[in-house]
Amino acid sequence: MRATALTRRILVLSYAIFTCGWAVAEEMEEIVVVAERDYYSILPDEPTDSAFGLSKSLAETPRSVTEVREDLIEKFVLRSVDDLVRLTPGAFTSSFFGIRGAMDVRGEPADNYFRGFRRVANPGAFNTIVRGAERLEILRGPVSPLYGSGSVGGQLNYIPKTAIVDGTKYIDSPEFSIAATVGTYNQRILSGELGLPFSLGESIGGVQFFIEVEDSESFYNDYEPSSELYQVAFDIDLNDQTVLAFGGQYQETDSIQVPGWTRVTQELIDDRIYITGSPPPLNRNGGVDLAPDESGFISTAAGTGINDSFSGVGTFCVPDLGFNQATYNALGRENTVTCFGPPQPWLSPLTNPGIAKIDHDTTFIDPNDFADTEALTLYADIKHTFDNGIIWKTEFFYDKLDHTKYQSWGFTALYPGVDLWEFRSSISFEINGQGFSSNNILGINYRYEDMELNHAFFDESFDFRDMLVGPTPDDRIAPATTDPLNGVIFTTDGAGNTIIDGSGASPGRNYNEQHRSENENYGVFFLSDMSFGNLNILLGGRYDKFDVESVDVARTLANRPFDGEFVDDSDDKFSFNASLSYSFDNGLKPYLTYAESNSLSTNQVGGIAPAAIRNKAYVQPSEITEIGIKYDGFEGAIYAAFAYYDQEKTERLGETQALASVEGDGFEFELRALLGDNFSILATATKSDTTEIGDIFTVINSADFARQNGLRPEQVYGKRISTSRNTILGPNAKVERAGLPDSIASLYGTYVFAMDSADLTVALGVTRVGSTYTDIFQKIKLPSYEVWNGSLSYTMERASFVLQVNNILDEEYYTSADLFDSVVVKPSEGRTASLTIKYDF
Repeated sequence: MRATALTRRILVLSYAIFTCGWAVAEEMEEIVVVAERDYYSILPDEPTDSAFGLSKSLAETPRSVTEVREDLIEKFVLRSVDDLVRLTPGAFTSSFFGIRGAMDVRGEPADNYFRGFRRVANPGAFNTIVRGAERLEILRGPVSPLYGSGSVGGQLNYIPKTAIVDGTKYIDSPEFSIAATVGTYNQRILSGELGLPFSLGESIGGVQFFIEVEDSESFYNDYEPSSELYQVAFDIDLNDQTVLAFGGQYQETDSIQVPGWTRVTQELIDDRIYITGSPPPLNRNGGVDLAPDESGFISTAAGTGINDSFSGVGTFCVPDLGFNQATYNALGRENTVTCFGPPQPWLSPLTNPGIAKIDHDTTFIDPNDFADTEALTLYADIKHTFDNGIIWKTEFFYDKLDHTKYQSWGFTALYPGVDLWEFRSSISFEINGQGFSSNNILGINYRYEDMELNHAFFDESFDFRDMLVGPTPDDRIAPATTDPLNGVIFTTDGAGNTIIDGSGASPGRNYNEQHRSENENYGVFFLSDMSFGNLNILLGGRYDKFDVESVDVARTLANRPFDGEFVDDSDDKFSFNASLSYSFDNGLKPYLTYAESNSLSTNQVGGIAPAAIRNKAYVQPSEITEIGIKYDGFEGAIYAAFAYYDQEKTERLGETQALASVEGDGFEFELRALLGDNFSILATATKSDTTEIGDIFTVINSADFARQNGLRPEQVYGKRISTSRNTILGPNAKVERAGLPDSIASLYGTYVFAMDSADLTVALGVTRVGSTYTDIFQKIKLPSYEVWNGSLSYTMERASFVLQVNNILDEEYYTSADLFDSVVVKPSEGRTASLTIKYDF
């Protein structure tokens, strides 16, 4: 969507919200302001049934869970999952090409949930906006048996805003507010909320609307994100025993992926010294980008495995075959490798090389890049309480993603109408006896996923573009098309290989990975929370039957199928969670948890690749042990949690589809405290270690490859140099997962100055991140850093003003990428500031 069109929508939305607000305000009663001790809502809320499925407070839940409520989101100006990292122990999100779609928890991508239902996977499709949430819950480790099969890393559960207050009753009069945010780099955000009580006969209920629209520029040159979020929630008490809830969320965004910096060297990280130079001349057809017959040579002699094309922008290396030999050593292992292509295929020198200083606001970006996303979520549930206290709840959930993007480094993706729906029905009941009580849930679920994934990535390359010059026809890879061979004429060479006949049309870029898959999941689950005085046992389990089918319909540039065979299979698994905890009278609550879970081994949108089904490797087992202690004391003024975890998992990496065995362990600490009526603190600390084993496709840092072979970086920057991990490290080598710092700590404090009719609040905090290597070969080290953030809030009876400054000291730091970790790195965003003005009518 173009900025001008979005700006018009903002103006129309502003007028609609403003006029509607005045109409609502005329009927509203006068608001009475009551001072709240926990001004920022930092302490865990009352018991909730959304974190693990049963009504338990976070202090009583024997798992690591962090809660971020609406007030904290608003007053800390949290906008995305990246902002949650500084408030959540165990979390650190690498740069997935600049898209803030999902969190990384305990070294693993966490799943996004909406009211307890797992959404379509979001691997860099769109930014997950959090300001429409009433509450966010970050659960670390496997999800509750009620919520199905999910990541061993954990879940981000989004609970949308509703017209319910205090968890049980509805607002008694209309509530309306409007907020506008303006900031540095032309940041512009408008949001509005409207809550209305209503009655239908003897039934009472409430409806809550939330809208947020953004049309902004950014710190990074030429990066201008925009988005629209619309959300509605209806809740109705049909009678004293039956409650109906339904609603949904619609989001539309155009945030493109930005890898950050390329031509990465240690000198670039330490001193911002960038190697300049123009790419080799490859464009022969005079177009604006490189067609497949310019970035490679199309011939069936290359084989379907590499798209029937010998790449002209990359070379792949294997163990020594006696020719085209080069050296590449890592982690103390000496290697001689053979790289495919002409003699010395890694040689592809830049022209006019040099060096120059580069700024953090300069990144690898192209005006031709685009991303268009529509995401729709719908839900409905009905809950009935019988006279004997048994609760029957039936829920329906639907989630859809429609996404397409093009990045001129050589990646095109199309996810047309990826969708899923899930049905869940459960009964809850209590059993009480002398010295014993239990809260129990039994239920079933059915989940159906229809996934279509189209990727083009074979000629991806980063280093051959000079970022200080920008994109040129010699380094811009053409976007993929659904009809790439229209008008192309094929012929045969002397060796019998099919090649392109130049008398016809030039071939377009093909989608070289096209999965069509359908997944069905039938589940039966139970959860029992049993108390024997101060002793508590939490047991849960689920049985899952998976029916999967998939086909790869992609065809090579020589019009041959990569696979084309339809495969299907079924499997069944049992998962369970067992926890033991004890509540001492002084507020200490130690616990021990062990869990085993199973989840589907998926591609980037949650579908199943045919190869995974064929190899019977489409279900990923995992297990975790967690030992912790929580504290809730001083009349609820202090909440603290400390945990040690040890987890193991077999996973299929969504980007490369390689199998990996992942192990992780670590310590996590969280503290939230009110130190008096005016002063509060929030602190987190993490010490972790995550390792993996797997034969995974890896792109080598070109500068280091050049150094080891007596060359300069600019002599090889015209090509991508890649290999498999086993070629460099040998089979079953255990390495540290790249880009994850071993230690992270945050400390935030707030102080409220109470006035006669207003409050002035100062908040200041710092997050310290330890050093780490960008890549598993440990060639580029990212130094540790500290980021200070602060805000100043002035709140009156109906109006509030929040001035937020991020990265106050303008710290320069770097974040590794989830993919291509040795060749791209994201430079930090500099100091930014925003002012949010909110008015409650």
